[in-house]
Amino acid sequence: MRKTGMPERDELVICRITKLHPNSAYAKIVEYDRTGMIHVSEVAKRWVRDIREFVKENQYVVCRVMKVEGDHVFLSIKRVHKEQANSKLNEFKRERKAEKMLELAGKELGKDIDQSYDDIGYKLQEEFGSLYKAFEFALNDSGLLKSKGIPDAWIRVLSDIASKSFVEKEYQVKASLKLVSYEPDGIKKIRKSLSIAEENGLEAKYISAPKYVIIGKGKRHKTVESKVSKVAEDIVKSMKQSNGFGEFKILED
Repeated sequence: MRKTGMPERDELVICRITKLHPNSAYAKIVEYDRTGMIHVSEVAKRWVRDIREFVKENQYVVCRVMKVEGDHVFLSIKRVHKEQANSKLNEFKRERKAEKMLELAGKELGKDIDQSYDDIGYKLQEEFGSLYKAFEFALNDSGLLKSKGIPDAWIRVLSDIASKSFVEKEYQVKASLKLVSYEPDGIKKIRKSLSIAEENGLEAKYISAPKYVIIGKGKRHKTVESKVSKVAEDIVKSMKQSNGFGEFKILED
C-alpha cells in the first residue's frame, strides 16, 4: 500500500481526511504518506454551504490529483466518478490485506514491515503492479517470482502465507421454475422432473405451487450458470413431454 515519491497529476489516490476548515479540507494521501489539500470548490459538484455536510475527519475518500507544486498536492473529490471511486476503494482493501500478509511473511524472516518493503515489497509492486497480484502469483506460479529475482527464502514464506490467506470463492447460481402438470398424478410428474436436478448435483427446493428453485454451486460462475440453465431446460422439457407446462428464469445475485 506504499508508494515512493510524489503522486502524479490525474492519479487517483486514497485519502483520509485529517483536518477541516470552512474553505478547505486536509487529507493524508495514504499510499504516499503525504498531505494534500482539497479546496471547498472541489468537494462536490453543487454549491457547498458547509463542508462538513460532505466530508468528516478520519473519513476515507478517493481523490484525483489536480496538481503538484513542490511538496504541495492539490486534490479533488468531485472529479472522481462513482465507478472509479468504488474500483479504487476495492483495490485499496485488497492492497491493505496484502500488506498485512507481507507483514506476516516478514515476521517469519525476522523483519518488520519497513524492512519487508525495502527487501521485496517495492520490488513486488514494481514487477507485478500490486502486492495483491504478487501474492496471487506466489500461490499459483511461484516460479515467476523466482524469475523476477525474488529470493527463495521470501518465495517460501510468501507462498505459505498466500495458501493460508486465500480462500477460493464458491459461486451460487439459482433458477426459479414454474412447473404445472395436468395429469391426475401431477405431483409425481413434477417430482420426477425435478429429480433431474439432483441427478446432476444440483439442489431442488419447493417454494409454493407452482414455484420451485434449483441451486448450483461451483468455483467458476459461468460454468455453474451454464449447468443450471441446461438442467432447468431439461426439467421444462420433461414437464412438457408428460402433459405439463414449465418455464424458468435465472435469478440475479
